[in-house]
Amino acid sequence: VTMDETLALVESYMAAPRLHQIATVNPEFVMAAQTDDEFRRVLEAADLCLPDGVGLLYAARRYGRRLPERVPGSELVYRLAERAAERGWPLFLLGAAPGVAEAAAAILTARYPGLRVAGCYAGTPAVAENEALVARINASGAALLYVAYGAPQQDKWIARNRDALTTVRVAIGVGGSLDFVTGRA
Repeated sequence: VTMDETLALVESYMAAPRLHQIATVNPEFVMAAQTDDEFRRVLEAADLCLPDGVGLLYAARRYGRRLPERVPGSELVYRLAERAAERGWPLFLLGAAPGVAEAAAAILTARYPGLRVAGCYAGTPAVAENEALVARINASGAALLYVAYGAPQQDKWIARNRDALTTVRVAIGVGGSLDFVTGRA
């Protein structure tokens, strides 16, 4: 799909009564999924796997297929925040180093007036923290969730908690994108 098609899909996902998982796949994901069965299953079960890395476009072409364009997660975080501000979708930022999500939230809300950040929390993808994290996110009323734990942890975390996250309609693993937003990377 293209970036515009991705945004249209997110619109439709937001209207559905369940969580939709989006993965921003790069060549490293593909290589990791070769040996990590759980990660491969998570990617296969995701509602949408976007071609984040240009290497995927080259590989698809080599195998006789064409992907319409690269849809980088580092750009998608801005486009989704803009759409969230326009549509009133509350956003939760989970992961990254302590303070990074809060700094990214401040930048995004300044850039997109009307964006409602329902919460920010570093946390960890550890199973022991699941219940508390899910409770925090559900209590926030977030409809859109950015998870910045890096792959494959972020994608596995979303998959593991997709049935427990009752208010979230779209969850996306954003890797280091919050670091990009804040200028740390």
